[in-house]
Amino acid sequence: MSSAYVFAVLFISVGALVFMVSRLKFHAVLALYLATVLLALLVGTPIEKIPAMINTGFGNTCKSVAMVIFLGSLLGIILNKTGAILKLTDSLVRFFGKKKVLWAIGTSCCILGIPVFPDTISLLVIPLCTNLSKKTGISMMAFASVIQISITTSSLVPPTPGPVAASAALHLPLGLAIPWGTLVAIPGLLATVIYASTLKDIQVPLNESFIEQTSDEEASRMTMGFLKAIFPILLPVALIVTQTVTQIIAPKTFFAKFMTFVGSPMSALFIACFAAVFIQTRDALTNMDMRDKWITSAVVDCAGPVFITALGGSLAAFIKSANAAQILAQAIVEAHVPGIFVPMLIGFMIRTATGSNTLGVATAAALCEPMLGILGISNLAAYLAMCSGAVAVSHANSSGFWLTCSMTRLNFKQGLRAIGGSTTVSGIACSLFTLILYFAGLI
Repeated sequence: MSSAYVFAVLFISVGALVFMVSRLKFHAVLALYLATVLLALLVGTPIEKIPAMINTGFGNTCKSVAMVIFLGSLLGIILNKTGAILKLTDSLVRFFGKKKVLWAIGTSCCILGIPVFPDTISLLVIPLCTNLSKKTGISMMAFASVIQISITTSSLVPPTPGPVAASAALHLPLGLAIPWGTLVAIPGLLATVIYASTLKDIQVPLNESFIEQTSDEEASRMTMGFLKAIFPILLPVALIVTQTVTQIIAPKTFFAKFMTFVGSPMSALFIACFAAVFIQTRDALTNMDMRDKWITSAVVDCAGPVFITALGGSLAAFIKSANAAQILAQAIVEAHVPGIFVPMLIGFMIRTATGSNTLGVATAAALCEPMLGILGISNLAAYLAMCSGAVAVSHANSSGFWLTCSMTRLNFKQGLRAIGGSTTVSGIACSLFTLILYFAGLI
């Protein structure tokens, strides 16, 4: 196959994926499956081998990420149900003070974006922000803008599905993905809050249904201590990072073997879920909702991300089998385009076109993993590049965009300025910082 043909095949396949999701409103799972079959046919895969290769790619990826994504989803649900999210946000607002409330909300959403889906964060935080807007006079456009920082950490830091998928596809240990992803997310936080501050004087009508409507149940949950609220979020991060460090400094000791078990992503998240339940609730052993409905909800919530991630593995299988990635990468190298830009642009284009940062990161990982050797970039550099690119841009094809607009009573133009603007600024900041790290030889 010529490089021109490979470019055309990938353009047609990704274009079909984008068209099905954004225009035909297909579910991402169905669209990704059809795009995978289309790519398989176009690269000349014998038709009788397609089903087996789809299953192989799907299974190999699924075994690496399914339990991690499920446990991450379960941890987010536990933090929601126990009131830890409300407590964490309220504590940070009190700490920063009303004059710096945007920094408080931004920091809170940045932390919560690690284990919790951004849409869930918006649902929980917007009512609080509405009351803060009334008390402080800061526009809801500013609050709607700063809440979007959760998208940055959910794109860069496991255990949310996109980063988990990318780290698995690129064979990058989560012990490296978590600290480096967190580091790159910091410029996104700073840029988002600064951008949101430029909108604080643009007054818009408030959603009156949220004004001082905190229920008795929510008020009682706010009595939880700050350390109890944040401990289950920090615990798995500490275990995973400790496991990675231990393997470097004392690889053959008993402690290293012990940490290999305790600090594996699956074990660390499992421990964090148990810690959240027993630390944050008083009826952990008798509450049937906790033992049944919460887990069922987590299974349902994680099903879509697991399938999207695993089908990304199927897509990668056909790209590898046809050597399409090598041909494409060689053409990019010959064109003297720095390899770091390839995963960044792919993540950005798919995210912007489909409205899904998970799909953007997972698809970029599937496309780029076979290219890394020829592109001359490390798996860490590729990971940070595609995850940074997939932060931008939220707009009309994103469900989270409309959720935030509807809850904050912003019209389309206001929403585009607040939500689209903040995700654009954050994505640019993270991407620029990634490029600085790369050209400085640090990643």
